Amino acid sequence: MRKKRLRISTKNRKVLLFQSLRAGKKSITISWKKLTAKDIKGYEIQYSTDKSFKKDVKTVNIGKTKRTSKTIKKLTSKKKYYVRIRTYKKSGGEKIYSKWSKSKSVKVK
Repeated sequence: MRKKRLRISTKNRKVLLFQSLRAGKKSITISWKKLTAKDIKGYEIQYSTDKSFKKDVKTVNIGKTKRTSKTIKKLTSKKKYYVRIRTYKKSGGEKIYSKWSKSKSVKVK
């Protein structure tokens, strides 16, 4: 099944931005700005040790739009992780995704 992308107009552009990306002991905490668009149903976060997200990629889905942070645990210490995030909406039973945010990196303690 092919994933559809959410169309974002240039006049009212909704770009998902990181507020912070903090490293903890074998964990990272991601926080982002809340988007107020009514049709957004959740967020999808991907993290990887590969900068281009080609291998060792893990995905976390967040189904609540009121939530603006997530802590990911059980990571390998002293490794660099790359993180990106996008929004999704549901249309006819399938998810329609926005574009990925710019990726950010953090080194786990």
